[in-house]
Amino acid sequence: MTRSDLNRRGFLTAAAAVGLGGATVRASGAQVDEAREDAEFQTLRCDAPIVRKVDVLVCGGGPSGCAAALYAARSGARTMLLENLPFLGGVWTAVGVSHLIAGRGHDGLNAEIHHRLPVHQVFQRNIYLIEDMKCLLDDMMAEADVQVQLHTRAVSVAREGRLVHGVFTASKSGFEFIQADVVIDATGDGDIAAAAGCAFEQGRTFDGQTQPVTLFGTIGGYRGQPAKGRELVEILERGGWRPSYPPVTLFPQPGQPGVFQLMATQFYGIDGTNVRDLSRAETLGRYEIRKCVEAFRQHGGEDWKDIYLISTGPAIGVRETRRIQGRYQLTWEDLDRGASFEDGIAEIRSGSNIHPVDDPYESPPEDLPPSPRFRVRPYQIPLRSLIAADVDNLMMAGRCISGDVYALGSYRLTGNVVRTGEAAGLAAAMAIENGIVPAALPGPQVVQRLDQMRAG
Repeated sequence: MTRSDLNRRGFLTAAAAVGLGGATVRASGAQVDEAREDAEFQTLRCDAPIVRKVDVLVCGGGPSGCAAALYAARSGARTMLLENLPFLGGVWTAVGVSHLIAGRGHDGLNAEIHHRLPVHQVFQRNIYLIEDMKCLLDDMMAEADVQVQLHTRAVSVAREGRLVHGVFTASKSGFEFIQADVVIDATGDGDIAAAAGCAFEQGRTFDGQTQPVTLFGTIGGYRGQPAKGRELVEILERGGWRPSYPPVTLFPQPGQPGVFQLMATQFYGIDGTNVRDLSRAETLGRYEIRKCVEAFRQHGGEDWKDIYLISTGPAIGVRETRRIQGRYQLTWEDLDRGASFEDGIAEIRSGSNIHPVDDPYESPPEDLPPSPRFRVRPYQIPLRSLIAADVDNLMMAGRCISGDVYALGSYRLTGNVVRTGEAAGLAAAMAIENGIVPAALPGPQVVQRLDQMRAG
């Protein structure tokens, strides 16, 4: 059975009583996966108090979610941002990708971050200090009056017909319900949309396999310069270690001499929506990073003799999971022709950055269908790709928007997902302002106002 088969499976539905005038709402539950379809089940029944009522609820505090929350709040909407981790930033902070990918040359939040955050140019990339990013995002949320709630995972939704009425959360405070007029799924994995029963695709069309996941490490005591590629691999090979990510790279942490982010792992066949797969990859990642540090210290020479492992992660980086079906699916043909739309909310100039899906150290699968040959020309993402096809007041921001696997390779870069977040946040606020659902918004009006906000 392939993941594409699972994409179309039904969803478990459980009733959850919520204190809303004595009414009972329905909570859409988790998708049935291969490991659970024959399992026995226990039914959880509990009261979930309504702890907040907001205009816009953003689920996920990564780059796209932060952008969505800021643009919604700055547009006058009562906005709440939920994040499962104890800090904001997602791939910028938790994963350790300490550079702004595809962020140069943009206005809006990308430019604002460049202006407010000390940034250094290394490998033609904008490198920043991770702790600086955490603090900056805290400050920006406070300035915009965004209600931020950390340590909180959205686990289900209340859906009635083509509308969602809010999200059920689990945290140290127990099960709670947050009521919202518009919900933005910025989880990266489309968790909220999937829980609401929205159609989605995942991975390659013929086998469901996705791009590999990566765990970063932070090292100290290195005396050399930023480095990448073959010179690092040769040191590891002298130590008898073969890195799972051949283009090994060291990214410096500005203002912290000798401290670098180490990118040296890639794990294949991992489903980023499967907790058992993720657990296995995290454990394997820590093991591999430890082995790399040992090999560098023992075989790297003078610059490496005092290096040590400061930390790993704390979260593994997932490049690809669900792509939620929207009102328009962006495709490789759109990238190839440089598509523009009257509701185009962002122009994207980055190529399709797809990491090899199959392990390069193993024989490739036989009879793989050919990938399309195309050239990425500057193209636009339409607002319709950010609005769920199955739910009128549910929007997506980030890599879970509506596109095919090849378009995802381009728009998933952090500078680009920020642009989708800005558009989703503003559109949600405009829908509230006009008393309509996002699906009813005139796209050109959103684009015009978005351009004004980005110009500052």
